[in-house]
Parts: sequence; structure tokens; C-alpha cells
Amino acid sequence: MFRMSAAEKRFPTGEQYLAWEREADFKSEYLRGEIYAMSGASLEHNTISSNLNRVIGNQMLDRPCQILGSDMRVQVEEADAYFYPDLSGLCGGFDFHDERKDTYKNPQFVIEILSASTESYDRGKKFFHYQTLPSLREYVLVSQGEAAVEIYRKEGDRWIYQLLTGAGAELRLESVDCTVPLSEIYRNVTFTAEMPA
Repeated sequence: MFRMSAAEKRFPTGEQYLAWEREADFKSEYLRGEIYAMSGASLEHNTISSNLNRVIGNQMLDRPCQILGSDMRVQVEEADAYFYPDLSGLCGGFDFHDERKDTYKNPQFVIEILSASTESYDRGKKFFHYQTLPSLREYVLVSQGEAAVEIYRKEGDRWIYQLLTGAGAELRLESVDCTVPLSEIYRNVTFTAEMPA
């Protein structure tokens, strides 16, 4: 992910960005007039995403719940932002931005798979803005470099941090009543010395 140059910034409002984004050939995130182009993902990233989608999705069968991939935009109104989380979801009805149903406002969980190019953004500015979503209960950061998952869970007006490591650990998404063993998150993932970009 990278920020576009000043010459390329042309969307002073989120609505202008959204109209352009819906016609664009590539994905970009928006934050208060700044456009952030999205880069491609590594094999490890895609494998982890597929594993999470499969395991969580299977647990949601026959329930009014859904997990969504990285093509679904999340609008963060208070931050004047539109993000593409790697995975997000909820139980219950969607609060869509409009009738296009390609942007929603009420995820109960967001999962970001960390890479070298996005880690500081996912941990910092992005999480700061996600916290303004009234619906959000869990924010999850998944490492590509080792079997390690971090979860921030909202309890009252505080965010509680938990680190999960090792194949025997389990990620519990209380917001949607799903549990994923780390062994399943990292199924078919080969760790290398350096985290992929």
C-alpha cells in the first residue's frame, strides 16, 4: 500500500472518492482527502485469508452471520474514511452506505493480515479510526511471519489486548461466536525468515 502523490489527490470528499472508486480498475482506500492505493498480496497472505474465511464461514452456516473478504469496503463516518479490511463480518443486518451494497458501516469484527508495508498503518492510524465504529467489538492482527495473532476486544469503553501464539492457541471471536485454532489459520503456510511485503 502506498499514498498517492499530491498531484494525484483529487477527492476532497468521501462521496467523490466513492464515485471514482466504483469505476476504478484498482482498489484504493480513502482517509480525509488522502488516497492510499492497495498493493497485491503474497501467497502467505492469501492462504491465511482463505483459511480464516473457510473456518469462520463454516461456523456461520445456518446463522444470520456473514464473513466478507477484502473486496467489501467499510465506511468509517466519524473519520471520513473508507477502508478495505482483509476480512470483516457480523451477525445481524447490514447497515449499507447506499443501495449499491458494496460499502457497509457496521462490522462487528475486522481482521487485518500484517505485511511489512502495512503493519504500522494497520496497528496505528487505521486501528485508531476503526475504534470510532460503534459496532466494532474485535480488531484482529494476524502475522504472516510466525504463528501469532493479536486481538483487541472492546469491553465497555476500553480495548483489551490479547496475544495468541503457538499452534495450540485459539482465536475466539466473541462478537460472532466463532473459534479458530491457530493451526487452521496457518494451515499450508510456510514461514520464511522475512515477512512478505
